[in-house]
Amino acid sequence: MRYHFIFRGVLAPVAFMCRRCSVHFPILMTVLLLVLTGCGWFGGNTTHPTANKSANLRDLVPAIDVTTKMALDNMHRNAWNPGALSHGIVTGGLFINWKMDDPSKTNIQSPGVVKVASGEHDPQVDLLYLTALAEYSQLHPQDRTYDADLARMIANVLSDFKNYSMPKGWLYFYLRKDGLLLNNAALVNEADDLARSFYTSSYDATLGYVYYRAHKPALYDTFQSLQCGAALVDAGIRLHQPNWVDAGQKTLDHIIAVGLNPTYHLFYDRMDVHSEGQDRPETFVTKPSTQGQAVEALVMVYTLTHRQQYLDIATQVLQSLYGSSKLWDQQRGGFFFSVDMHGGEVNSAYKETRSQSLVLIALHHYDMVSSLHFTAQEQQLVYLLTNRFFQGTYHGFFYRVTSDFQIYVSPPGQGIGREDYFTTEAMGTVLDSLQQFEQG
Repeated sequence: MRYHFIFRGVLAPVAFMCRRCSVHFPILMTVLLLVLTGCGWFGGNTTHPTANKSANLRDLVPAIDVTTKMALDNMHRNAWNPGALSHGIVTGGLFINWKMDDPSKTNIQSPGVVKVASGEHDPQVDLLYLTALAEYSQLHPQDRTYDADLARMIANVLSDFKNYSMPKGWLYFYLRKDGLLLNNAALVNEADDLARSFYTSSYDATLGYVYYRAHKPALYDTFQSLQCGAALVDAGIRLHQPNWVDAGQKTLDHIIAVGLNPTYHLFYDRMDVHSEGQDRPETFVTKPSTQGQAVEALVMVYTLTHRQQYLDIATQVLQSLYGSSKLWDQQRGGFFFSVDMHGGEVNSAYKETRSQSLVLIALHHYDMVSSLHFTAQEQQLVYLLTNRFFQGTYHGFFYRVTSDFQIYVSPPGQGIGREDYFTTEAMGTVLDSLQQFEQG
């Protein structure tokens, strides 16, 4: 493992103390991170990117390793549902959630309703878990703890996404990445098949972009169409399909033209398709998660085409996230749930875990290609995910927490009540973001 000397010399005693007395994990991690980085976190202005990469970024790797190992151990013990259904057949898969201090309570959707034997199953979280395991295997090849999980998830994912055709571009990149990390040609081929379906089933040559054509009325999530466009450009270049490349770039250009709010410089969450090309936002409320995935798509296509416009828009979106949108909590750190781009109201009641993870991934990709770095912002998100969002006693992540990082209690009729449930989506997105950061 890279930085093994840091782990052995600095973090091993802390990890041992955490195992012996896990209730003190957040305190220990705070001390560790501040010692390693030698700085505070939220005392200064965070709205502007820093000018240079900081060597301190790598000092966060030991904290990532401890958090990742604890969370993976939790998933290894508690996430698998042998009764999960795929295409109507019992194949096994991951639970949607489980109670933090009582893992026998699973797939909870409303207060007091326990579905231990429920076959409900989201194949996307299978892919996220596979990605986390593939990244972990690449970073820690000496640890064979999760080999059985890895083999099981490969089989599940290949089954889950066989003949899959919904226009979700991120699936292409994750299937392909996992295939390359694991030297698994079947996963790579499945990614290519998915890109092909984006072109044959979801791209409208008349309108000139990808959207969810099977849905009535027709609509699209902006980040999904942007990611599909990026997938078509990437796959089209690799597979010598110029029509795919053209369709991908047209998709990005259309979404930028109609889906980017000119005042906030943020993308709308969802758009309704109109035949005259003047698509309309379904709502003016947008989330940081949308912006993170949009920026990731823009940066990916910039690296392939070198069109400066894509990087410039990514820069505007990131600057708005940390500045004028007021989505970033200047006092405690972390992104609030959403902002209304019509009235300016920010929903600060809670912070969604996946939003922090998806923005971290976007920042990481952006900083790899841009001379204008958001290094301090990367550090802050890594710190928050490994310390404030991470539940140190039971080793997992909730879907959301309050603005001051406490357990969120959803209003009557709007959730499961006290939300002390780990979700496979939150666990998977955090593990992916942290390990992408570590991979460099």
